Amino acid sequence: MIEVKSWPSDLVAWSRLPEERQPPFYLEFFGETEPYLDQTYAEVVPAAAKAEGQTQGAPVYEYWWTLGHRGAQDRDSWWSRQFGDRSSDRDPEPWENLKATAARVYLYFPISGGWRFKELVATVKYLSPIPEQHSWLKTVGKDLQALQPLAGDASGLAGLIPGGGTASKWLEAVSKLQVSSVPQQGKLNWSVGKVTFGSERHGPMQGVMWQLPKAMFRLLGGRLTGSLAMSFIPAPYQGVGPVTPQPMKALAHAVLYHQNGTKSWLPDHPDGRDFVELSIRPRLPQ
Repeated sequence: MIEVKSWPSDLVAWSRLPEERQPPFYLEFFGETEPYLDQTYAEVVPAAAKAEGQTQGAPVYEYWWTLGHRGAQDRDSWWSRQFGDRSSDRDPEPWENLKATAARVYLYFPISGGWRFKELVATVKYLSPIPEQHSWLKTVGKDLQALQPLAGDASGLAGLIPGGGTASKWLEAVSKLQVSSVPQQGKLNWSVGKVTFGSERHGPMQGVMWQLPKAMFRLLGGRLTGSLAMSFIPAPYQGVGPVTPQPMKALAHAVLYHQNGTKSWLPDHPDGRDFVELSIRPRLPQ
């Protein structure tokens, strides 16, 4: 089941607030909340299953975040500024007055509860066509060409990829996600990194951080979306014995960096110590 959590928690009610009471930004986090655990992830060479042709594809899930803003009340003025008319003397909106490194978005998943996640690939989505798209085509083409020789010999790679005979499925997933993702080049040179943190409330967490440039807010519009493709694996602590996977919270938050040196955390907390929480209830395959 795909479910959504957001900040503010009720976006319909938020959108109806008077402008002076609306936070300028919102954050959504959504994905499959009852994923299956991949029990073959660690089987580098699952000989018996491979010989019998029974190796199952590793379940791969995509989790999305959306970072958006409320837009401008004066729509015509906003669009004229986007496309080159700087004659307006109105003060810039919070989403217009950002630093070169404009935002970071974080997704965290627990490492307790008898299960963990294994990330595959991160993306930032775009809707075709946009002004920069023509120059992307060569980059995307090169990326896919690099994958083609591997995909053509997927059977030979089966023993090198977690899940054994799932090499072609993994490569197919990577190539599909690359096609729909913004290439990391030029003014839209975004990046990701692995992150971790621990707290008394949430315990140890591991995740991925997206770093987004200012140009994304101008070229991709007022609603930016990224995703993380991943598998879930059983991971009970040694010596504890078989453990039923426990429901746990996955977390998301984001921060925007303004030119005046201030930050906007989503959810709204001075130190970024609050999160959008999505309950995950992993299941063992039937």
